[in-house]
Amino acid sequence: MVLQADPEILRELVNRYDELQSLDESYWDSTVKPGTEGTLYTLCVLTGIRDETKALAAARCLSAASAPPPSSASA
Repeated sequence: MVLQADPEILRELVNRYDELQSLDESYWDSTVKPGTEGTLYTLCVLTGIRDETKALAAARCLSAASAPPPSSASA
């Protein structure tokens, strides 16, 4: 039996990573670097992939594949 991470949690972590990357460079030492490292570590644990770049890519893929289809609101 293979455990699989909750796609919603993966989506939240990917969004957090993207938000941290978009912060101004002046925050890099105090906010971005520790936050990014922690987020990538968590993605590695949840995906079971040791390489951070591959874990991030896998999380993006898994969270996108399980995303609900966009609702088409008809008015």
